[in-house]
Amino acid sequence: MSVVGTCDIKTELPVEILTSPVLLFLYYRIEQILGIKAGVDALKTLNDYLEKTSGSSFIENPATYEYLLTSREQVFNISKFLTVNETYFFREGVHFTILENALPELAKLGRPIQICCAAVSIGCEAYSIAMLLDYYNKKGLELEYNIDAFDVDSYVIEIAKKARYTSNALRNDGTSCKQILDSYLTNEGKEYVVSRNIQKKVRFFTHNIMHSLDKEYDIIFFRNAIIYFTANSRYSVINNLSDALCNNGLLFLGISETSSVKHPLLANRFSFDGFYFQKINSTNVFNDLKFPDDNSFILSSINKKETDNYNVLLKQEPPSTLPAAEIIIKCDEIADLMKYEEGKSNAELVVESFNNNETESLTGSRLAACAIYFLNSQDFIFADKIISYMEKYNTSAFTRFLRGEYYYLQGYPEEAEEYFHEASIKDKFFWAAYYRIAVITADGNPTRHEYKVKKTIESIKLWISAEEEKRNNYECFIGGFSPDYFLRILEKKLA
Repeated sequence: MSVVGTCDIKTELPVEILTSPVLLFLYYRIEQILGIKAGVDALKTLNDYLEKTSGSSFIENPATYEYLLTSREQVFNISKFLTVNETYFFREGVHFTILENALPELAKLGRPIQICCAAVSIGCEAYSIAMLLDYYNKKGLELEYNIDAFDVDSYVIEIAKKARYTSNALRNDGTSCKQILDSYLTNEGKEYVVSRNIQKKVRFFTHNIMHSLDKEYDIIFFRNAIIYFTANSRYSVINNLSDALCNNGLLFLGISETSSVKHPLLANRFSFDGFYFQKINSTNVFNDLKFPDDNSFILSSINKKETDNYNVLLKQEPPSTLPAAEIIIKCDEIADLMKYEEGKSNAELVVESFNNNETESLTGSRLAACAIYFLNSQDFIFADKIISYMEKYNTSAFTRFLRGEYYYLQGYPEEAEEYFHEASIKDKFFWAAYYRIAVITADGNPTRHEYKVKKTIESIKLWISAEEEKRNNYECFIGGFSPDYFLRILEKKLA
């Protein structure tokens, strides 16, 4: 993300967000962490919660806010302020009709069918699938299956585990499956309870779809959720889903979402008046192309030729064509590269250069901008490969900082602080490194944290008073916000 003040921010953002430092900060951090577009009301509610939790406002304690948004446990907790949980049994029944007709073929696999419900909300979808399969098993199908269901919101996952619903979970859209619902729902006063044998069929857990899944599935449901993600985040989300599909596996998106998604490994299918996707056998069609375990870099607009360009970077060691001397990194060049599509086009060029064994033409600035792009996209496998290559040919504070950022964004504060400290020692003007350390120490010893805040302020003031040639554009490493912005909030905190 390359944002400096409000002049470079996307104009479609509401004025209320643009003119509020805390809402602007929360908007971009939520986009980076969860990939979703948060509205004004949701951001205000989240801010109220964070303010109450931290015991202070964002202006008074920005580092604590940063920590609360970085903690994995907190991310699962705060998601309830930001996600939409509209769901009910057998919603968009055409997909269940398609699944029903695919069951005989799935049974021929001779092993338990692996099914995933992503962004499952309060669990109606997962239980609907379990009911459908159990219903046909009773009719003699004899199909073994496992259902994993997750959501980033820990609150709705706890509701799903209880398996108790009001009449709101029963809609006309699912009346065609009424005979199935009647077999597995018990009416207890004002609630409907899912039968125990169906509850046992589903494993619920919390997970952020911006991160990869750790197993492969024959069927994935991810319906009526992609519309809440930003354009850039959708690429990572769809890539994670396609990567988690077995060859020939089926992916169901919401009825209104299917037409907006294109992916080189997903073929659009149509049957029983409904669209869905099927994963193409990558060994036969894409020359054994292997996507990474974390968020990938394939974009919806690329074709097969462009897709193949990512193959080498994912599989091989650094290319044999290496720079003869240390590569030089210039912050202004990085900032310029990040202005265009947040650095996407530069990242594509770098990946293609790796695949063509032409890395001698790459400058340190291009590599650094590429690493920042992958870090912002949370494509940590790609980021690690680029940073590892840089570390062989650059020993500056910039490379140390990027390695620290790699650990920081994945929730490893101790490892991150070590690299940020190295960066600050190598470059006393590098205020971004000092700021990251201040954020990491926010939840520890108050005296140490206050000391780190003061050191950050000193570094920023040192940068401001430095000669022009020594004033690097460090903000390109830290989301594009200017040092003046951080100086104001840190000084108010100390005051």
